[in-house]
Amino acid sequence: MIEPTNTTHTTKRRVVIIDDDQAFAAMLTKLVVSLGHEALVKSDPRISDTFEVRDSDVVFVDILMPHVNGIQVLEQLNRQNVKSAIVLMSGYDQFLDAAVQAAKNLDIQLSGVLHKPIRLADVQTILEAV
Repeated sequence: MIEPTNTTHTTKRRVVIIDDDQAFAAMLTKLVVSLGHEALVKSDPRISDTFEVRDSDVVFVDILMPHVNGIQVLEQLNRQNVKSAIVLMSGYDQFLDAAVQAAKNLDIQLSGVLHKPIRLADVQTILEAV
């Protein structure tokens, strides 16, 4: 069971989770909500769905997805001039490295990189920092 932690210094944010793995997205949603934030899941992130992302959001982006990869999501967010806090996620370091480089090339400021499986403490650290 996930226990809420002290979030008195954290501003409540809307966290957008872009991940095709519904079980993982549900687990991350529970973590985010336990930290006092709102969560919105995009499990089939077609490029056009990124219009719902607001600048004040924190966006967790899975790098490996079947229809749209995380780099394509970053490119679309860049075209929309979204200034959200972006967190990249993957269980594969080589894909994370490529996505970090793509974010640099697009001049997107990353707020974090998470290696799956993720830990509550890592999510909390990122959300407290943004």
